[in-house]
Amino acid sequence: MLRGSTKMNDRLCGSVFLLLLFCQCIDSEKLKLCVVRSVHTAKNIGRFCPQLDTPESMVECVIGNDRFNCLRRLTTGTADFTVLEPEDLVAASGYREYNILVTNELRLFQAEKERFKMVVLVNKDVKSIWNLKGKRFCHPGLDTTDEWTKAFSTYFDKWIVTKECNPEKTLLEDRIFGLSNFFEAACIAGPWSPDTAFDNKLKSKYRNLCGACDNPLGCYSTDKYHGREGALMCLTDNAGDIAWVRLDDAMEHFKEEHINKDDYNYLCLDGTARSLKSLPCPWITRPWPVIVARTEIAEKVEKMMTSSSQPHSSWILHDLLENYQTTPVSIDTLETPEDFLVKFSGFMSANSRAKCRPSRRVQWCVASNLEDRKCRWLREASFVYGVEPSISCKQETSRVACLKAIKNNQADLFVALPQELYEARQMGLQTIVQAVPKKANQFDRIAAVVKQDSQFKSFRDLRGARACFTGYRDVGWYTFLSVLKNITGGKPECSDLEAVGNFFSESIVPGLADSQETIPSNLYTPAGNVGDDIGAFRCLESDTGDVAFVNLKNIQKKIGNLRSEPRDDHPNNTGFRTLCLKDTDEADVCTLSWSPLNAVVVHENLTEVRREDIYMMLLEMNDLFGTTYKGQVPTFSMYGTYDKNSNVIFSEETQYLQTDVHQMHTRSYKDIIDHLAKQSTCSGSRNTSYLYGYIISTYLLVHFLQKLLNV
Repeated sequence: MLRGSTKMNDRLCGSVFLLLLFCQCIDSEKLKLCVVRSVHTAKNIGRFCPQLDTPESMVECVIGNDRFNCLRRLTTGTADFTVLEPEDLVAASGYREYNILVTNELRLFQAEKERFKMVVLVNKDVKSIWNLKGKRFCHPGLDTTDEWTKAFSTYFDKWIVTKECNPEKTLLEDRIFGLSNFFEAACIAGPWSPDTAFDNKLKSKYRNLCGACDNPLGCYSTDKYHGREGALMCLTDNAGDIAWVRLDDAMEHFKEEHINKDDYNYLCLDGTARSLKSLPCPWITRPWPVIVARTEIAEKVEKMMTSSSQPHSSWILHDLLENYQTTPVSIDTLETPEDFLVKFSGFMSANSRAKCRPSRRVQWCVASNLEDRKCRWLREASFVYGVEPSISCKQETSRVACLKAIKNNQADLFVALPQELYEARQMGLQTIVQAVPKKANQFDRIAAVVKQDSQFKSFRDLRGARACFTGYRDVGWYTFLSVLKNITGGKPECSDLEAVGNFFSESIVPGLADSQETIPSNLYTPAGNVGDDIGAFRCLESDTGDVAFVNLKNIQKKIGNLRSEPRDDHPNNTGFRTLCLKDTDEADVCTLSWSPLNAVVVHENLTEVRREDIYMMLLEMNDLFGTTYKGQVPTFSMYGTYDKNSNVIFSEETQYLQTDVHQMHTRSYKDIIDHLAKQSTCSGSRNTSYLYGYIISTYLLVHFLQKLLNV
């Protein structure tokens, strides 16, 4: 009996020892800090994160590509804590499954409880909020920064100016119209719209909103009354009666300029005016950036951030976070994002907005679960940063289904690939913006490649040759058809299959098996029926074909730069060259067509107002979440990787969005389309007239861009 008890005690002691050891391992496990890599933070990350790879350190780095990526990492447990801006917290507060708590504020000075407060200052003639109409308004400007978001720039006027929701005006113009009708004059200097032409149009139409500026005709960002200090000078120079300003700026301005405070009052939310010598009445308050952590380890993170017992880790953390204010201040009680934000007057209400009826919401079509998840995060980011119209994500079963949804007015926009543009055009869709790459050679550039010692010197020589294509009815296919029409000078056959079959003796064309049409006997599907640029190039390399229509961007990665002349002394003799459309073309490389990385397509029958709303929305997203984001690190990467997945919705090589090429050359493009449509006799058949116009105008653009960029 005693021996059995001893064995039991030994087992119990062993279990307790293992349990204590297990608990110690958990407790000693490093906390994972998610830091965002950007051009501003890469140096610090490269310097300080390796210093945390020591046994005594409590922290290790996890690298994210935007703040929302770090937020998602907290929810999946791949990171434990990170730094977020207040707007990010608004997005997080809408998701109950995000089990996170705010642990610390990152303040500039410990005693400052908020980053800043916004107040309304008025001259002494303004007695209350009820006699603001017809006054002169001083505004810092509509252009955004990492602190000055649309929620802050529009907060005051949303209270006093009724939203009309005029269906004949874009949402931006509707707001500008309301301000213009309410105030006699204003100075709202700087850009009103990310599109220069639309910006100039609005400023010409609503001149009184620049009337109180130092240079009313310019109304530029360089105006004396633009910006934080400018709005105060506008008021105290007596150019305006009302100013929407930061409280800290106002106190400093009145002190430095020795201005008599008796001439001005605070205007309060209750409608009354209050002396500047009394307590301020802020309209909205901005919180500091915060540290958030997973609920399970939030208390541990809070103690670590404010403890002096871990000097090595603490100082490295401070250095890592030097792009933020580096005075961590503990929250009195660990709070959810929503509970933390409601303590700051006006902040949550600033991130809600009045809705128009009928809704102006834009339905963004996506074709996969991954695209849908990224779209939903783009929706959240856009909403909290004030992008209008707001978007909703509509998932379809395939990319073709998305095109059909827009055709049937069941969705508003879709981000198409170049090879989908023909089908989109056939469905009555049009491009509204295109994705421009970071480098000129990252455009999709289709060329006709032959061997260096080939007998073919021009396209006319190719009759009866063997061709290698990347796919049936893709960009390369239609590029050749446009060239064929150019060199024959006559009408092509009604069938594009017949046109290719009659010109070449043989053609290798992946994707033919999917066609429901009669295939000419000299057109073949390759083994595996897989089409890409490398496959078409191998077709040429192996002497299966004499010419390959391929994307130079992908081929030059494999063999280097090509040329057009068959010279043995050429410094870059790769054994291959390109054919030129014109015999006299002396370009090093002849490009037949040039297409964007992606194109955002919409229905061609959109009203002008709807089109402009969507266009402005996309440009605003580009400014906020593109490659030239505001602030030290991106909130959300519109073009970057999404949870380690590349090219989700947009190509990762995208630099920015610009107006569609055909929009910039509408007249010439329309003339080409009209001319080809008149020539077409293929009634009821699937002809290529639209794409002929697209390729011809693109070919002209290529030569213009080659000269401009010296490609």
